[in-house]
Amino acid sequence: MKFEKVKSEGLRHEYDVVISAEDIENGIVEIVKNKAKTYKMQGFRPGHVPLNIVRNNFEATATKESLDTLISNASRTVVNESGVAKLATNPMYKIKGQYEKGKDLEITLYFDETPSFELKSYDLKIEKVVPNVSQQEIDVAIKHTMDAFPVYDKAEPDYVVKPKDMVSYHATCYNKGVESKKKSFSNVIIVPDVIPEGAEFLGNFVGKKVGEAFDFIPATDKNLTYKVEIKSIEQAITDITPEDYAKRKGLSDKKALEDAIRAQIENEVNNLAYVYHKSQILEQFSKDYKFAIPQEVFDREMNIAVASYKREEGSDAPISKPTKQEKKKKSDEEIKEELKDVVNKRCILGYVLNKISEKEKITVSEADINAALNAEISRNPRNAQNIIDYYTNNPGALDFKKAEILERKVIDFLLTKTTGKEVKKTKEELEKTLGELWKDDEV
Repeated sequence: MKFEKVKSEGLRHEYDVVISAEDIENGIVEIVKNKAKTYKMQGFRPGHVPLNIVRNNFEATATKESLDTLISNASRTVVNESGVAKLATNPMYKIKGQYEKGKDLEITLYFDETPSFELKSYDLKIEKVVPNVSQQEIDVAIKHTMDAFPVYDKAEPDYVVKPKDMVSYHATCYNKGVESKKKSFSNVIIVPDVIPEGAEFLGNFVGKKVGEAFDFIPATDKNLTYKVEIKSIEQAITDITPEDYAKRKGLSDKKALEDAIRAQIENEVNNLAYVYHKSQILEQFSKDYKFAIPQEVFDREMNIAVASYKREEGSDAPISKPTKQEKKKKSDEEIKEELKDVVNKRCILGYVLNKISEKEKITVSEADINAALNAEISRNPRNAQNIIDYYTNNPGALDFKKAEILERKVIDFLLTKTTGKEVKKTKEELEKTLGELWKDDEV
């Protein structure tokens, strides 16, 4: 194997590599010999089939395996000889011309090295937000809570179902007129204020009394008919004082309800504050660090950003916030031009955070991953198995989750190093601040 450097620009290194026909042939012969040891064929004892017959049957496979092995070995040799300390991506190659059997293989091997830079001080000054929750905000939240999560009383016999009521029912299934106990079921639902499109089933409950029934034919199977009988009604009680509401929800009094609401709002503000604090840290880093990004890494992040942009563009909310007057769909090249500075910034910050994690020995454990997945499942328990299957069958998704966890742990570490004045903000004020912060810099 012979190699020669042909280009070294920035972080990209390119080499011309020649793998001799002799090495390729030796590799093929060795692979064929190994296969022949156990090869079975009618008329021969296992392992005694002539090599020329085995080779004839496995020529294409053996050639590919030989080339793959030799290219892999050549890549390791070239990288080791190049003096590059750390690769940003796996080496890649292009075959020159068309490979012909019995001749040398010529390839161009190229790879990017990881950017080299020194970490600067991360004793940072930021504006630290603390929650400012007013009594008016608490009162509004209590009213919303009472409306969204009412208390219930058992309805009188002549009461008819209204929105927000809780209804217990039994649905008897008939398949082409024959009762199917297997498909029959009982359930409890809360009737929404507005019936969602495609959920006409829920609208059938409104105006019905206990003991009344209605027929429902699902769109998914016109052979089935469900006779839905209302078994009981729990009437939503909305005309109630906060004091009574609190007690019926198991709290001691109105003050306990206010304290619970205050804690909830403070938690929401703290979550937004984390995003604000993180944005300030990353903004300072983006000013402190300027270095080249490996082309392959940049291209990968750009592809993700373009896909995200186009998804948002399809929903009339482009992620980079173009003006409302923009209606014409942009080409991929136009989108890339618009996003290139933001993607470059994102890549730089990724390298900085990774280097901090290495220096401070911040890692992601199995316990961290399990905790994150359990939290995701707890937010959507009905899809627990789908979530598990998704991460089990998609290593890339799991890697992305690990990166998210690592970033959070690094930001949490950096926040312990920050100083600055504390500023009280309401949830509305902080949302406005974040909106202005992201207006021209969001991917």
